[in-house]
Amino acid sequence: MSEGTIDSIALAATYRLMAVNFWESAKKLDATLEKRKNGTPAKLMAIPFYFLVSHAAELFLKSALLKRGFTENELKKYDYRHDLNMLLKALQEKGVTVTPGTVDVINGLHTSHKNHALRYDVLVRSRKTYWPPTDLVHQTLDELLLLTKLSTQGK
Repeated sequence: MSEGTIDSIALAATYRLMAVNFWESAKKLDATLEKRKNGTPAKLMAIPFYFLVSHAAELFLKSALLKRGFTENELKKYDYRHDLNMLLKALQEKGVTVTPGTVDVINGLHTSHKNHALRYDVLVRSRKTYWPPTDLVHQTLDELLLLTKLSTQGK
């Protein structure tokens, strides 16, 4: 291991732990959100929730990839930095099956996450922000969490 690099499995564990922390915080926010009948948030107070879950998804995807042979340097490449779709695609290319519902949620969260819209300008840009029902988000993160538990020997 070269100086300045971290063992991939140790980094995967760190990313997984951080993702769980972001998700746990999101769960606390979710419990306070006013929602419509379809489960989507009714007010802008949901912005921090979607920021937290998007970042948790990124970290879970990176953790799952690290456990399947990706390196820290590969994850730092521009193609993968903050790109939920590319991270998901790379995981699927490793032979990992991901449910259609999780694919849909990741694809939906992708643009706002990659462009950092939830951090900076979601209120001033004219783009539509994807806010799926929060129960679908939790199902997605639960699936991604399970993918981080697998060893490098399994898919």
